[in-house]
Amino acid sequence: MKYSERFAGKVAVVTGGCSGIGRAIAKRFVADSGKVVVGDVDTASFEALTAELGAENCYCIKCDVSVRADVDAMIQAAYDKFGGFDCMFGIAGINIMKDFLDFTEEENDRIFNVNYKGMFNTTQAAGRAFVAHKTPGVIVNASSINARCACPNSTSYAASKGAILNLTRGAAVELAKYGIRANCIAPGSTDTNMITDIARNRFPTYTAPKLLIKRMARPEEQANLACFLASDEASYISGECYFNVGGWGVS
Repeated sequence: MKYSERFAGKVAVVTGGCSGIGRAIAKRFVADSGKVVVGDVDTASFEALTAELGAENCYCIKCDVSVRADVDAMIQAAYDKFGGFDCMFGIAGINIMKDFLDFTEEENDRIFNVNYKGMFNTTQAAGRAFVAHKTPGVIVNASSINARCACPNSTSYAASKGAILNLTRGAAVELAKYGIRANCIAPGSTDTNMITDIARNRFPTYTAPKLLIKRMARPEEQANLACFLASDEASYISGECYFNVGGWGVS
């Protein structure tokens, strides 16, 4: 389904684009007449995603965002396949839900390697590419409601998402002189395969009572916000973080 022409002639790089919010962003960007390079470790999903979006609109490449060489190869693919790119959606991330006292150092390191280091890699690499090619690009990164609200069993995840928020704001300050914008989306509970059994099972009794909209978000609802921030409609927005959380904490 085609929604609009707002991304006609535009190319986005989407990390974590084979599932969840990342996949919804890739689909919406193409529906708005753009093209996407999807970087993901889930290579088994590449064929189906390419078939759905069309090989002329979508190129998939294996990318572990915690590995800088993978990130550089993903960005180079955007130049090789589509002649460049205009937007980086940093969406890839992981969560491990455990009691804080049971968390291992290795588990903490894994979360920070993917979530924070991965976002540092993609944000910096995109910024360097935009500057080198004189592209007034846009960066949209995924933080989380957990950046401002502590939840049980998610301490390391929350810390990594808080770091992403401040990484993005810092990048916005430093890249503004090049005409580059950077913002975050901060999703609340969203119905994707990243929602663990713990989070899903406690949603009715722990999470829902805190919300004005008493359900999980759909991935498309987060993608709509991310794509708005990538569009020219948001040309005066930079250094911001938008919490799309169903009214969490308002009442």
